[in-house]
Amino acid sequence: MRSGILLFALVVLLGPARIKATPSKTDPYQPVHESWERFGAVYSRVVMHYYDDVNHTNLMRAAIEGLLRELDSYSQYFDEEGLRQLRQDTTGRFAGLGITVGIKDHYPVVIAPIEGTPATRAGLLPGDLIVAIEGEDTFDLSLEEVVNTLRGEPGSIVGITVSRTGHTQWDVAITRELIKIRSVALADLIRPRVGYISMKQTRFSEDTAFEVEQALKKLSSSGMEGLILDLRGNPGGLLAQAAEVADLFLSKRDPIVSIRERDGGREETHFSERPPVFSEHPMVVLIDGGSASAAEIVAGAIQDNDRGLVVGTTSFGKGSVQTIFDLHQPDDTALKLTTALYYTPSGRSIHRAANNYPPYHSYRIRVGDIEVPAALLLNVILEADDYPSAQADLLARFGVEGEEANHLLQRKLGDLVGQMEFDLLADVEYDSGKQYQTRNGRTVYGGGGITPDIVVENRELPNLVQRLQRGRLFFDFVIDYVGGSGGREESLMEVDHRMVEAFHEFVPDSVLAENDGRRELRDLRQRAGDAGWGEPAKAMLDSLGSIIQRGARTAFSPQVEPYIRASLRRELALRLKGRRASLLTELEEDLQLEEAVTLIKDRERFRRLLAGG
Repeated sequence: MRSGILLFALVVLLGPARIKATPSKTDPYQPVHESWERFGAVYSRVVMHYYDDVNHTNLMRAAIEGLLRELDSYSQYFDEEGLRQLRQDTTGRFAGLGITVGIKDHYPVVIAPIEGTPATRAGLLPGDLIVAIEGEDTFDLSLEEVVNTLRGEPGSIVGITVSRTGHTQWDVAITRELIKIRSVALADLIRPRVGYISMKQTRFSEDTAFEVEQALKKLSSSGMEGLILDLRGNPGGLLAQAAEVADLFLSKRDPIVSIRERDGGREETHFSERPPVFSEHPMVVLIDGGSASAAEIVAGAIQDNDRGLVVGTTSFGKGSVQTIFDLHQPDDTALKLTTALYYTPSGRSIHRAANNYPPYHSYRIRVGDIEVPAALLLNVILEADDYPSAQADLLARFGVEGEEANHLLQRKLGDLVGQMEFDLLADVEYDSGKQYQTRNGRTVYGGGGITPDIVVENRELPNLVQRLQRGRLFFDFVIDYVGGSGGREESLMEVDHRMVEAFHEFVPDSVLAENDGRRELRDLRQRAGDAGWGEPAKAMLDSLGSIIQRGARTAFSPQVEPYIRASLRRELALRLKGRRASLLTELEEDLQLEEAVTLIKDRERFRRLLAGG
């Protein structure tokens, strides 16, 4: 050990000596040399004087990760194991049954089967309990164990026992298949001659452009004369697919997006390469704060080429390009580094500089025994090409999988951004407020993200409803309620007063009173007992507890009830009519969608806005 220390110290000391021997006032690498000197001085002291032996591999990894964290949240170092896991798990497909699973009453429960998969063909429905796999009871199995058992080689068969509320149990053998998560969640005429393609909360993966083209042909054959493309909550994915989707709507040789390196380095512009599939009718793109990366490229290309109008709220602003560098020495490692930015056809940057938040200053989300930085979770959501890739990245980085991973990945980007501490980045300057011109001369603004032509805020869900959704209480209630209907399932689609009252009774007081001071009251009771405050104090605390208890039941105010009814309708549609019906139900009373429909129908107003009038 001693000889190793002396050799290391000699190398560190000789290196800076050579650097200083050839100083140059114009040497562009002088700051690099000086930084290496400082790093070498610290490293050599640690090695020589730290009280215990040090692990050089761990120290160097920590140094590399610290360096990358100082740059942005998207740059990342993969060691040999991390790189192996990602290569193994990020294929975009997996062999399984095609279901999303959770836990209910200690058993795995089907949250939603994916259409066109073995699960739907086997007749599985949301709420079905999987009580046994290959004859083995699944009671209290972890989600990881359930998922790993259900997945397997394509073509292999797995036997499961299903229990449905109000029905008897039955056994079913299902053949595993490669499961592909679709980018187009819904394609339908939502009004006469008004087409709607939903990519809401999906991703741009390897078949996205093909899926959108097929949806366009289907809707056109059904008489579509106007299109709404919904990119809300879509965190992006593959750049090539973003270009190909925009290509479906733009004229040949129209610019789509430019990629520029720093200091005027390499610039590459993607142009439309084919005649458009859909070009003769009005088009509206819906975006919000969860639309990012590839979704922003499509929205920006449509807006800047004046092909259509953009409605909603300003998008996320993830417009940076990451390049993978293989680092083969000494091990098989890799570096993902931010190397360029995206620019729309008008020349504005998509990237919002404030999104280069340092992960170590961000809020941390607890998952089991670990904490996941919100900034790094954002990175996982934004950078993965598809949902399985994002799941694999969470597994590689944090060891999180199953339902815990699904809960993390379903968080809204806006909510995560709200948990960042941006005060440390107040001095960051970016292209805020600078004006640019679309092809028709309309004014659009820089500053990060895509600003809609028409800003429409959707209704904000009350905090109570958000808590109920996070706790999956609407889903659990509907499964139990439908199961106890005695075969009258179709009559349940109408959410009547009795159903709402039954839901009120179903929700535990602990959920209603989550933030009403109940925890503080428990702390006070503990202190009162420890300090021996006596009966008067106890009576006062009991009285306060009664007030809180009564307040919990008044949480279902008249203002909240419409949102309760809407959530129940959506879950009923999912349980009784399937995913498509649930998605259509979710669009009811959608203010942004209604504005888009109005624009499509009012051709004169649409043309006037597109011309800049």
